[in-house]
Amino acid sequence: MKITVTCDLTGADVFPLEVRGDMEIENFLALCQFEIPALSGVPMSQLNIVRGGCTIDMNARNLKKTLDELRIHDNDIIMLVTHKPTVSSERPQYSDALIADLVKSIKVPQDSLCRGSSGLKDEEFVQLQTLFNGLRNSAERRDRLRNVIPNLVAAAEQDNFDLFRAKYFAERENALARERAMLDPTSAEGQRLIAEQIQRENIDFSHQFAMEHMPEAYIPVSMLYIKMKINGVEVKAFVDSGAQVSILSDSIAQRCNLMRLVDKRFQATVHGVGGTQQLLGKIHACQVQIEEHFYSCNFDVLANRDIDVLLGLDILKRHRCVIDLQRNCLRFGESAVTQFLPDSEVPQRNLERLGTGGPISSSVEVDSAKLASLMALGFEETAARSMLIQCGNDVEAAAANLFAKQSMS
Repeated sequence: MKITVTCDLTGADVFPLEVRGDMEIENFLALCQFEIPALSGVPMSQLNIVRGGCTIDMNARNLKKTLDELRIHDNDIIMLVTHKPTVSSERPQYSDALIADLVKSIKVPQDSLCRGSSGLKDEEFVQLQTLFNGLRNSAERRDRLRNVIPNLVAAAEQDNFDLFRAKYFAERENALARERAMLDPTSAEGQRLIAEQIQRENIDFSHQFAMEHMPEAYIPVSMLYIKMKINGVEVKAFVDSGAQVSILSDSIAQRCNLMRLVDKRFQATVHGVGGTQQLLGKIHACQVQIEEHFYSCNFDVLANRDIDVLLGLDILKRHRCVIDLQRNCLRFGESAVTQFLPDSEVPQRNLERLGTGGPISSSVEVDSAKLASLMALGFEETAARSMLIQCGNDVEAAAANLFAKQSMS
């Protein structure tokens, strides 16, 4: 006869065995220890058999009994539990791990799928009812097993035993189908399932390793901010070496009395990772104070910006800045050194919507007639198109900038 064996030491793995009904339990356990390496060093006296909702103690008397005498029949499922032997006639209160193992490993006879709950064997019905009641009565257990057996948890939350039974049988059939396919490793389906199992095991191992050796990887990291003064007004600036340009919000520009310096010839509609935004213009130079040192910086001004000040790669490179994470500071060349703000002082903004993860690219539609006029003056198409984008299709400003660049080269 066929018996499916699972063990609390092996998780969701199942071991189908071909045995005879007259085999003594002692020999049966020896066979299990041979087939299940995790049990090889466990004394038989420390093994319990869980079957049909009851625990069978492996004392000297029971070890000499046969499978038939213990009413273990064809297509039954038994679980070997490595607990200290205790005799109990009551139904066991399974742990979360045991419930998950049972759901994944109990073998249900094919003919049971066609019968209602009344057609189940008594021990199968008791076991299924125990699983259902355990999930229904424990919100904590449902939360723990929601990702393991989501369909069964949902049925238990609805207090619907018929739905629970149907979902249970469906999952069992899927598990048995996978098991049958994996028995033939030469088939394409078997190889795919084996590869998936190996991948899951590798992922689980990586997760356990990371949780043990670097749990901080699962804690959100605060962004890098510094305190600085712009035109004498103290602000908190977001340091982003992945942004191409430095940015001020229009509200900060007004607060710092800098809107009068905004060159509106650089107006444009731009978009980055965070979506489309309106560029109001450019501040070509303003005074920035870092600690006791002063620097001249330029900023693009954006309307309705979620972040007040962003120090991009243009300023960081110009002033030879070093992001020193070991000392938690930002160095401006050989002069100023300022500490990054602690988590308690970092502005709580939704940085995912800021679009600071990369260079800002323009979505301005270039006027073909203006592009042609610049090319007629002798400028290359690429340079002319780029300058028109920067100047918001202001052909006069674009021509002036191109001539200025030409005279400097």
